[in-house]
Amino acid sequence: MLDDFVDVTKDEKEMMHMWNSFVRKQQVLADGHIPWACEAFSRLHGPIMVQRPDLIWDWRMFMVKLWNHGLLDARTMDKCYVILEELQTEDPQTTV
Repeated sequence: MLDDFVDVTKDEKEMMHMWNSFVRKQQVLADGHIPWACEAFSRLHGPIMVQRPDLIWDWRMFMVKLWNHGLLDARTMDKCYVILEELQTEDPQTTV
Protein backbone atom coordinates (compact mmCIF):
# COMPACT_ATOMS: atom_id res chain seq x y z
CA MET A 1 0.00 0.00 0.00
CA LEU A 2 2.91 2.36 0.64
CA ASP A 3 3.84 2.09 -3.02
CA ASP A 4 0.65 3.96 -3.92
CA PHE A 5 1.78 7.16 -2.18
CA VAL A 6 3.23 9.69 -4.60
CA ASP A 7 4.37 12.29 -2.04
CA VAL A 8 6.74 9.86 -0.28
CA THR A 9 10.30 9.26 -1.46
CA LYS A 10 11.62 5.85 -2.45
CA ASP A 11 13.89 5.81 0.61
CA GLU A 12 11.00 6.68 2.95
CA LYS A 13 8.97 3.82 1.49
CA GLU A 14 11.90 1.42 1.86
CA MET A 15 12.48 2.42 5.49
CA MET A 16 8.78 2.01 6.30
CA HIS A 17 8.74 -1.40 4.62
CA MET A 18 11.74 -2.39 6.76
CA TRP A 19 10.00 -1.13 9.94
CA ASN A 20 6.65 -2.74 9.13
CA SER A 21 8.31 -6.06 8.37
CA PHE A 22 10.34 -5.86 11.58
CA VAL A 23 7.39 -5.11 13.87
CA ARG A 24 5.33 -7.84 12.21
CA LYS A 25 8.06 -10.46 12.64
CA GLN A 26 8.83 -9.37 16.22
CA GLN A 27 5.13 -9.13 17.10
CA VAL A 28 5.38 -5.59 18.44
CA LEU A 29 1.79 -5.28 19.62
CA ALA A 30 1.76 -2.71 22.41
CA ASP A 31 2.87 0.91 22.64
CA GLY A 32 5.18 -0.09 25.49
CA HIS A 33 7.16 -2.31 23.11
CA ILE A 34 8.13 0.59 20.83
CA PRO A 35 11.30 1.65 22.71
CA TRP A 36 12.66 -1.91 22.62
CA ALA A 37 11.66 -2.22 18.96
CA CYS A 38 13.49 0.97 18.01
CA GLU A 39 16.71 -0.16 19.66
CA ALA A 40 16.47 -3.64 18.13
CA PHE A 41 15.63 -2.17 14.71
CA SER A 42 18.65 0.15 14.93
CA ARG A 43 20.92 -2.80 15.74
CA LEU A 44 19.46 -5.04 13.04
CA HIS A 45 19.19 -2.54 10.19
CA GLY A 46 21.91 -0.12 11.30
CA PRO A 47 24.60 -1.65 9.08
CA ILE A 48 22.36 -1.05 6.06
CA MET A 49 21.34 2.43 7.15
CA VAL A 50 24.89 3.70 7.73
CA GLN A 51 25.61 2.88 4.10
CA ARG A 52 22.65 5.01 3.02
CA PRO A 53 22.38 8.40 4.73
CA ASP A 54 18.85 8.96 3.37
CA LEU A 55 17.65 5.90 5.28
CA ILE A 56 19.25 7.22 8.48
CA TRP A 57 17.53 10.56 7.99
CA ASP A 58 14.18 8.85 7.42
CA TRP A 59 14.69 6.62 10.49
CA ARG A 60 15.51 9.64 12.65
CA MET A 61 12.47 11.53 11.41
CA PHE A 62 10.29 8.49 12.11
CA MET A 63 11.64 8.29 15.66
CA VAL A 64 10.84 12.00 16.14
CA LYS A 65 7.27 11.27 15.04
CA LEU A 66 7.09 8.41 17.57
CA TRP A 67 8.40 10.81 20.24
CA ASN A 68 5.82 13.45 19.27
CA HIS A 69 3.08 10.87 19.84
CA GLY A 70 4.51 9.86 23.21
CA LEU A 71 5.57 6.40 22.04
CA LEU A 72 9.32 6.92 22.34
CA ASP A 73 11.38 8.70 24.98
CA ALA A 74 14.44 10.86 24.36
CA ARG A 75 16.77 8.44 26.14
CA THR A 76 15.85 5.61 23.76
CA MET A 77 16.21 7.94 20.76
CA ASP A 78 19.71 8.79 21.98
CA LYS A 79 20.55 5.08 22.38
CA CYS A 80 19.47 4.49 18.79
CA TYR A 81 21.59 7.42 17.58
CA VAL A 82 24.60 6.04 19.50
CA ILE A 83 24.08 2.61 17.93
CA LEU A 84 24.20 4.19 14.46
CA GLU A 85 27.21 6.35 15.34
CA GLU A 86 29.11 3.31 16.62
CA LEU A 87 28.35 1.44 13.42
CA GLN A 88 29.50 4.42 11.42
CA THR A 89 32.83 4.57 13.25
CA GLU A 90 33.37 0.87 12.45
CA ASP A 91 33.07 1.79 8.76
CA PRO A 92 34.87 5.13 8.27
CA GLN A 93 33.71 5.37 4.63
CA THR A 94 30.19 6.20 5.77
CA THR A 95 28.77 9.44 7.14
CA VAL A 96 25.93 9.78 9.61
